[in-house]
Amino acid sequence: MKLFKLNLSKRAKIIIFVIFLIVFTYLNYAYIYSPKNTRIEGLDREIISLNSKITEGKRIAARLAELRREYQGLIEKMEFMEVLLPKEKDIPDFLVVLQETMDEFKIDFTNFSPQNITQEKDALYARLPINMTYTANYFEVIKFLDRLENFPRIVDVRNLNINPVGDDPENVNVTMTMFTYVLVKGN
Repeated sequence: MKLFKLNLSKRAKIIIFVIFLIVFTYLNYAYIYSPKNTRIEGLDREIISLNSKITEGKRIAARLAELRREYQGLIEKMEFMEVLLPKEKDIPDFLVVLQETMDEFKIDFTNFSPQNITQEKDALYARLPINMTYTANYFEVIKFLDRLENFPRIVDVRNLNINPVGDDPENVNVTMTMFTYVLVKGN
């Protein structure tokens, strides 16, 4: 039993086949190819965007290693500076070490007066001026000044005046201002 039989001419069969082929092509293009192509284009744009982000990330990662080394160097430098520039609470320890050094070189001081700490604007450190007047042997003064130069923290001697004491050519009277530096709180 034949359900459906058409007696069509060859020309009609070709036209129906061509129409079927055109409809099939249109439906395939409209409902399969075009949406897939749009999705592919979107994914291509996303790939380009992600590749751009990856490139940027690699550039940052390369710079990050450099920045980490620089940061580590700054940390080490800061630790070293903390030895040279102690915090304010360490000032009494410094004054004790200074007094011990003066005793070692038999320096008889007549004036030893630490002044108020001064800080310049936006500076990471502050200065502690110390005015000193003392009498000692000239060579002991030179040794003392050399020791100050090699102290474990920064000491800056300024306004150094050396005068002979009476008729004794080896003993001198020394007046000087010396500065030591401290890290400011919060830095």
